[in-house]
Amino acid sequence: MKVSIIAFTDNGMEIAYKLSNSLSEDNDSETAKEYVDVLSRQAVRLKKLTEDLVEASKASSGAVAVNKEVLDIGELINQSVGEFSEKLEAAEIAPVINLPENEVFIYTDGRLLWRVFDNLIQNIIKYAQPGTRAYFDLTELEGTAVLTVKNISKEPLNMTAEALMERFVRGD
Repeated sequence: MKVSIIAFTDNGMEIAYKLSNSLSEDNDSETAKEYVDVLSRQAVRLKKLTEDLVEASKASSGAVAVNKEVLDIGELINQSVGEFSEKLEAAEIAPVINLPENEVFIYTDGRLLWRVFDNLIQNIIKYAQPGTRAYFDLTELEGTAVLTVKNISKEPLNMTAEALMERFVRGD
């Protein structure tokens, strides 16, 4: 019997949901509520990780649909950082956005580029030193848009830049 990983994850989410409902109905203790919260968070996290794994698999096999369009990358940077402004503030990270005076247009899939920015900013929130800044510097060099993102990590990175850029590597 073949079962897709998505169906397996969905079934796991359903079981976790039923179990968490059962625990919360049967037991009013604070410990049970904490278990329910942890179970719910972990189930959602598992589903997201599974979806990300499937997307990574599609991307590496070339099976991702790409819908390119012309867009203003500066506007996308502003929107992306704005979307995370509350979380950045809660993490005590001040975004500093430096854009050129003129708009910079690129030909790309905005949905996929949004996912890249989403991942970058989520990583800044998770791994940046509180009380610091995150820099988003956009330049145009010989007709090519160049975005540089910099921040200071919470912990020292004891690995090379090449090792850190490997797929599925975490610096912590």
